[in-house]
Amino acid sequence: MRTRQLLQVSLFLSALTTVQAGDGYPPFSWDRVPVSAHLGIRDGLEPEQYDFLAEHFDFITFTGGKIHSETIEPNIAAGARAIKKRNPHAKVLFYWYPCQRRGTPERNNWQLFFSNLPDSGYMEDQYTLNVTRQDVRDWWTDWAAKAVTEFSCDGLFLDGLCAGQPGFLWSRRYGDEKAAEMDKAMIQMMKEAREKVGPDKLFIFNELHAPYGFRYLKVTDGAMIADFDRGANIKQQPKEDMANNIEAMSKAAKEGKIVIFKGWPGFTWWSDKEMLKKPHEEIHRIAKERITFPLASFLVGAGPNCYFCYTWGWHGEYGTYYWYPEFDKPLGAPKGDAIRKGWTYHREFEHASVFVDLDNKTARIDWK
Repeated sequence: MRTRQLLQVSLFLSALTTVQAGDGYPPFSWDRVPVSAHLGIRDGLEPEQYDFLAEHFDFITFTGGKIHSETIEPNIAAGARAIKKRNPHAKVLFYWYPCQRRGTPERNNWQLFFSNLPDSGYMEDQYTLNVTRQDVRDWWTDWAAKAVTEFSCDGLFLDGLCAGQPGFLWSRRYGDEKAAEMDKAMIQMMKEAREKVGPDKLFIFNELHAPYGFRYLKVTDGAMIADFDRGANIKQQPKEDMANNIEAMSKAAKEGKIVIFKGWPGFTWWSDKEMLKKPHEEIHRIAKERITFPLASFLVGAGPNCYFCYTWGWHGEYGTYYWYPEFDKPLGAPKGDAIRKGWTYHREFEHASVFVDLDNKTARIDWK
């Protein structure tokens, strides 16, 4: 009887080590820290940069960056093909903003990714897509389909999907009633896009805010948590918000959703201009010293199909091509959920013991 019980436990742990992915999901394993990359492709990458990405990541999001709209599609398409040629198992997402153009009418740094928007397809301020119109939704969903049918991508990274949440962008700009109407139309647009894109392609949105953000998980495959301790050198994130991020990731993972947890080294490209004047290797050294707190915070809440992304910005030069010793250490499956006491978390993995104190912003990972 004891032999049979030990066999059952062994099979359980083995099943946890490599999680069976959902249709179209990227590969996932607890063997090492599961990681993801998110970067602007601009005018395309160098062969050695594609080599690095394909070797180290199975889950990558390509954004356009500050380039002209007519070059974004072919560059991302070429990037996706370059990655898949090197790593056939990798999943590549196309960054697609569903609610507005980037920048402002006066200072539009980021052009619309695509042309041919229906006439007067914006709201009255010429800033936000009027998603309550069927022709605008048709235009958007047609281009979403092209991202996966013509541009070789495996899905979409939807930034700004939750603009209609109470108190968010649309409420501040157009009032609660109009925002609610637009939010309902946005969700309808995701359903329409799914019909064109197909069930095995990924929809990942930014950003998962608890509890309201969970309504978007009904029409997507997962979300990013992007603001965990971001810009900490100029504004400390309340421990309540950090705890909510951890709990939201755990809850979403248990619902079978993908979560990308964006960790930051205590500074960003916009919050510490002096830091970015330092040599790259010096910045990398500092990032290595500060990885424990964001990584441990990820680990205490992570579930199957959760991924850690660690840089100080959204372009490759902001840390994408640096690697960290923690990513090569054996991790193993978690032995259970984290144990929370007040503002502290403790969790055991097969090869690591993790502790986080949100109140004092300290953490420890003891690798076994």
